[in-house]
Amino acid sequence: RTLLSGRTDMTATTVPTLALPGGGVMPAIGYGTWLSKPGEVYAGTKKAIELGYRHIDEAWVYKNEAEVGKAIKEVIAEGTVAARADLWITSKLWQCHHRTELVREGCLDSMTQLGVECLDLYLMHFPVAFVPGCDEAVSADQMDDVPIEDTWRAMEKLVDEGLVRHIGVSNFEIAELKRVQAVASKPIACNQFETHPYYQRRELFEYCQSHGIAVTAHSSMGGGANAMRKFHKSPPLTDDPVIGEIAAKHGTSPHVVLLAWGLRRPMAIIPKSVTPKRIQANKDEVLALQLDEDDLAKIAGLDKPGLDGCYCHPRTPWLGRSEFTGDTKHYYG
Repeated sequence: RTLLSGRTDMTATTVPTLALPGGGVMPAIGYGTWLSKPGEVYAGTKKAIELGYRHIDEAWVYKNEAEVGKAIKEVIAEGTVAARADLWITSKLWQCHHRTELVREGCLDSMTQLGVECLDLYLMHFPVAFVPGCDEAVSADQMDDVPIEDTWRAMEKLVDEGLVRHIGVSNFEIAELKRVQAVASKPIACNQFETHPYYQRRELFEYCQSHGIAVTAHSSMGGGANAMRKFHKSPPLTDDPVIGEIAAKHGTSPHVVLLAWGLRRPMAIIPKSVTPKRIQANKDEVLALQLDEDDLAKIAGLDKPGLDGCYCHPRTPWLGRSEFTGDTKHYYG
């Protein structure tokens, strides 16, 4: 099982870590960068590192890796961290780079933007491929027939070359994990996927745990304001009365309760904020909160069936959740 190492009581001030297969540990609290507005992620990343974050979660498709790279360069130059090795940097391979001859190119582009010579973790962002040059497939002919097994083998070469320390996947279901495991010569270090009290993904989470695959949760606070909010079947998770009741009981916010629940499972969390006070709370207040068994039992009862609790890509056609129409209006707002 993948377990938090070190102290696991949430009164600890040190960020706990997740053990990875093959050795190494990943900080269990990271700074998320998805959907940050231009200019904001630079300041947010700098502030997060100043406040003690050492894990930065990025992706090629976020289109802001250069801003994060600038922040990383400056915090090292200013002495906030002693060296690049003090940071854990994750990035992700986008769908247009799945062909085996393009995997290295996609990785190098992210590394160049981030200004680093090695990534700590590189994830296959989704188990689907787009034709080269396509950032968002809006028609079936923009999908590419590239087996995830082939893309994984190409990612393994990145480790052999020293460009990447660990490789993993994102938004993979159990069947897709099994396909990769059947051909892998290197372990799947991590699976990053949406999971929170409305979308607990217990079977997927337990499969990862039983196979030594670390889990990173995205959309931990529900993503109620994300670009797909028109198509959410559930109201914002932070407005849930049970979560609000638990927050009031502990004198904290619903956001902190949701993040502390994720950390307790255990899994890594990557909350995004550009507000200094919230950035600090997403680490320090989360570490200080101890949810009790009554809290956990109440939260366990919030899980919703199917995609009813899904906030991220609930109707995306390239995931088979709707039909292609030539644009993104029916699934991405």
